This record gives sequence, structure tokens and C-alpha cells, in this order.
Amino acid sequence: MQTECSAGAYEFPASCGRRVVARFDGGRMSSDGGVILVKQADDILGLSRRFAACFRDKRHPAFVEYRVEDLVRQRIMGLALGYEDLNDHDALRHDPVMGLVSGRLSGSRANCAALAGKSTLNRLERSGQQADRYCRIIADHEALATLFVTLFLDQHEHAPARIVLDVDATDDRIHGHQEGRAFHGYYGHNCYLPLYVFCGDHLLSATLRTADRDPGKEALADIRRIVEQIRSRWPRVRILVRGDSGFARDSLMTWCEDNHVDFLFGLAGNTRLYDRIASLSAEVRDEAATTGRAARGFASFDWITKDSWTRRRRVVAKAEWRHGNRYHRFIVTTLPQGMSDPRHLYEQIYCARGDMENRIKECQMDLFSDRTSSHTIRANQLRLWFSAAAYVLLTALQRLALGQTSLETATCGTIRARLLKIATRVTLSVRRIVLSMPDMFPCQHEFALAHARLRRLRQAI
Repeated sequence: MQTECSAGAYEFPASCGRRVVARFDGGRMSSDGGVILVKQADDILGLSRRFAACFRDKRHPAFVEYRVEDLVRQRIMGLALGYEDLNDHDALRHDPVMGLVSGRLSGSRANCAALAGKSTLNRLERSGQQADRYCRIIADHEALATLFVTLFLDQHEHAPARIVLDVDATDDRIHGHQEGRAFHGYYGHNCYLPLYVFCGDHLLSATLRTADRDPGKEALADIRRIVEQIRSRWPRVRILVRGDSGFARDSLMTWCEDNHVDFLFGLAGNTRLYDRIASLSAEVRDEAATTGRAARGFASFDWITKDSWTRRRRVVAKAEWRHGNRYHRFIVTTLPQGMSDPRHLYEQIYCARGDMENRIKECQMDLFSDRTSSHTIRANQLRLWFSAAAYVLLTALQRLALGQTSLETATCGTIRARLLKIATRVTLSVRRIVLSMPDMFPCQHEFALAHARLRRLRQAI
């Protein structure tokens, strides 16, 4: 049943010599008029359709009111608009603009709303490996994992000469007794450790992992799958895998070397490494003491550990002294000596991986990828993928339609707040659906430009 708001008036202090009264009586209105642009981007990418194709629907056709594609699109659009809870959909199922982008302005049966409510969407997210009496829509996790790489490949007309795959794990704090719950000593709380892989701002993988497993060793399966999928389409592309010291594991590095994949990983310092650059460190310390300013120097050398590595590898060291303190860092790489000098390799190539952390923040803070409150890991993994799909959709909208505007480099949260959250009155007639938006909307130029670009792209399909 649709939520019934009080018909009473809300009195506020008088202003400009007049009474101020607020009522929820605006009629068929929505606060999310800009989502119509997201729907155009979704049609161009085919994201909802392709995402829904990764599910097997075991429901009896005679009793189905909402198709899997309808459910998937509703959930992804809801996350893109900032509705993280399934409870929100008990109100959103009556929203005229949400119904418009889903192609459903009313239910096909009596007493059915245009869109699904929280219970139906909850059964979608809790799908198991086999159908049961409660959950009869089964998610194919292998197909969903490969979909994000396929979407990345499809957004390039030509194969690039070289790509960089950034890999990183982050903490996803949990508070209940979810499956796989474990304490992580570094973060100091119970959490999951989802593993992300990005290429620039393209999300290629988001895999939920437990906190009691080493992400460096676990990353090998994802990297192997992604590299094989990319090379099946682009056999000649050069690939560089980049990550922090948590991924400098011999198994991952050996696989990269055997499969002609370059890597650039941070390397945790130890006594042997510090002794190896002792002379460089002394020179930098003396320079810092003489000038009174921070000083740094770089060195490159071949290195092998005592027992954890199976072969010698190139290590680049950064020796830095600031305010009398030592700040030495090391990286290990397959990039040869002649390709780039140590300073450039560290400052320009390795340090650029820090931008990936901003992408992870967008996924967690703007699109709620850390909302993993279901009991099973399987359900929480599906929640993570829904958030990842919302991220892919918003960044695709930005890439396709918002170039050379004030939102060209904006975060997903900023795009939502400035372009999607538009108060809209919906007027239905026999032949038209009219969306009336405020004439004082500050981003009308961006909206008009995005509409023109998306319309042109749709016509070209």
C-alpha cells in the first residue's frame, strides 16, 4: 500500500509579511527527474538488460508480475539516486519518474503497484545457488563477474596500446554475525575485505572476500580471469598490474612474468633493504641537514629475498629524509631499466595508483558498496555487484554526456546532487508524458547538453 502522508499543514515562521505553510499535496511529482538521463545511458550500454541476463528465472510465468530486468533496473537506479535501503522502494514503487524509466506506470494486476517493493527485491538479492520456495531467481556469479570486463571492452572502439590495472582491497566494516565474519588486526574491527580492480575510472572487478585471507594471494584468480578476458579481445595490448605492498606476492608476480604481464608493486622495507641503500640514505640525510629542507634520492638494483621469492627482480628505492626522520620506500617491477628512470617510475607511475582510492571511496560513500548487511556472503556479493553496476552507469553517463562541462570530473555523489535530483511534476495524457522541471534549475546547460549527446548516440545505435 502506498504510504499516506498527513493531509495537514505544517506551519513555519512568517516571512515577508505572510504565513508560511507546507503541505504534501503536490500530486504526481518526483524528486528525481534527472534519472531520465541515466535511463538513456542505460539503454546505450544495455547495462540493466545484460545484468539481468546473468540471472535464471525459475518462477512460474503465470504468476510473474515483475520481470528480472525490471527488478534489476529498479535496484540499480535506486542506488544511483542515493536510495541504499530496500525499504525505500516501498515508496519508490509509486514514484512516477521511476515508473517511467522502468516502462511501467501502473501494475498489470489489481492491487499491484507499478514497481516492486522491498520484499520482492529482497528475494532477488538473497538468491541462492538453487531455487527454493522463497527465492526462485538464481544469480550466475561467474557471468556477473565477467560482465564488468565486457562492459569495459565494449566502451572502446579501438584497442589501446597499453592499459594499467589498479588492484586494491579495502575494509568493509560489519556489525552483525554475517557469514565469513572475521577480525582484521590492521583495521581493528570485524570486516570484509572486498578486492577492486580498476582501469582508470573503469571498474573491472569487485570481489567480496573475508578478512582472514591474504588479498595479495587471492588477487591472482581475479587478475588471471581479467587478463585472459581482455586478451581474448585485444591480444596485443600491453598490461601493467599496479598495487601496494600487499600484492607483492611471489605467486602473483611469477604468474605475471610467465604470462608477459608487467607489474609494479610496493615492497615492504626490511633491514636487508635498508642496508642495501645505506650509502644513498646517508647522502640524502646530509643534504637534508645542510639545506634544512626535505631531500630524496632514488636507486635501482636487482634483488631477491632469502626464501619467499623464486627469482631475482628489479627493485626501485626512494630514500627520503624530512625533519630528521627517515621515509624510505621500495617498489618491485618488471619494467626494465631503460624504460624509465627510478624517480619517474616511482613518482609518476607508481604514485598514480593513489587515484584508485578515490574511485573506491565513490563506490563506498556515494553508492553504498559497503552495505553488506545480509547474512550470507553470496547475497552480500550480489549487493556489491549492484553497487558496482550503479557506479558503471553513472561514470558511463559522465563519459558519454558530461565531457567539457562542470561535471566532467565530478564524483558520482556530485552528479547525483546537481544533475539527477530535480523536482519534477509528471503530467499524463493520452499521447504524451510531460515532465515539468523548475525553470530555476542551476544545471540546465549540463542537462541540455547531456540530452543532446545521449540522443545522438541512441540514434546511432
